Amino acid sequence: MDPEHILSKSIYQLLRSESFFAHVLAHVTRVITADIPTMAVSFREDVFYLYVNPDFLTNTLTVEQRVAVLKHEVLHLVFKHLFRSSGKERMLENLAADLVVNQYVDPWPLPTGAILLSTFPELALKSFESMEYYYNELLKLREPDAEQRYPQSCTALTTVEVGDLLVGSHELWEQGGAGSSGRILGRILSDSKKRSTGYGALPSEVRRTVDQLLSVPKISWKRLLRLFNASCGRTVIKTTRRKESKRFDGNPGRRIKRLRNLIVAVDTSGSIDDKLLAEFWTEIVSIYKTGTSVTVLTCDAKIHEVYELKRSLSTPTFKGGGGTSFDPVIEWANKSRGYNGLIYFTDGYAPEPARCSMPILWCIYGGGLQTSHLKGKVIHLGDALESDFPF
Repeated sequence: MDPEHILSKSIYQLLRSESFFAHVLAHVTRVITADIPTMAVSFREDVFYLYVNPDFLTNTLTVEQRVAVLKHEVLHLVFKHLFRSSGKERMLENLAADLVVNQYVDPWPLPTGAILLSTFPELALKSFESMEYYYNELLKLREPDAEQRYPQSCTALTTVEVGDLLVGSHELWEQGGAGSSGRILGRILSDSKKRSTGYGALPSEVRRTVDQLLSVPKISWKRLLRLFNASCGRTVIKTTRRKESKRFDGNPGRRIKRLRNLIVAVDTSGSIDDKLLAEFWTEIVSIYKTGTSVTVLTCDAKIHEVYELKRSLSTPTFKGGGGTSFDPVIEWANKSRGYNGLIYFTDGYAPEPARCSMPILWCIYGGGLQTSHLKGKVIHLGDALESDFPF
């Protein structure tokens, strides 16, 4: 049977039972190709793609498993897994993403060999956690004594690496960078939610992810950002001859000066586009204009630049474009002296960072909904920056 026809029938089956996922697929360009081993989604040139291997579709999967794998790929889009790579352990990131979405594929049966929480028994993985949580847990299997502590899990990982277990094809995830993916995905999910007749029956975690991505904030994040800036600092009282003391005639008066010295980190990883970087820079300049001394750090998986913000400095060309890790900035801040706080502009997609020794404010953009791994104050910027969504 023609693979295009089989694919269309599978999407129709999904439409009849879980229409939300089928409506998302209606916005995705389908490509039948033998260049990938199974199925995969990608984003490039402002278009989401679904790649399907014809032999895998027609000869490997049963009728119901075809629907399961399609739902699996849509869930990667919903959770924005395409743009959450740190670039360190790609195999473990792939496994972590599959561990997330495979918990939501039910009632459709996954193919034999699919990655499940039970695949790594000694890790005792919690259900319905984030990709970053599973990635951090899987990193334990890279420890020197892992084979003694986690024998079955290490054997499973080796089986995955030699290709005997079914792991999704994620090689195309960062093919074209994030670009305007947040805005485009927001439109797709909003339209799919409106058209879906069974949206309320979806798993609560899926609905919460979509709803938070599409929600409109009720509190001004810009005001919260400036309040944090105002709260960081110390007060210095100095004497001045420019005015006389009101209490003691002939003595110099006192001048109260508020000293603020902040570190501002900018995430320049591949999931942050130029428009967002420009928005970040506008806010950084606004902080500087309040009289705050600002040290700017640009970082993806490593720190690229460290410089003091000056009045004459124009919008810089940010370096980066790789994966994301918060630890280099946190380590730099912990070793530095004389700073009152750290503000980190990011989309939040990175493993849990080390503990920061100073007050920290996370300014999260877009779909970075999994923020439980971030210690400190968190505000969400995404919807405010993209309030012009033509929903």
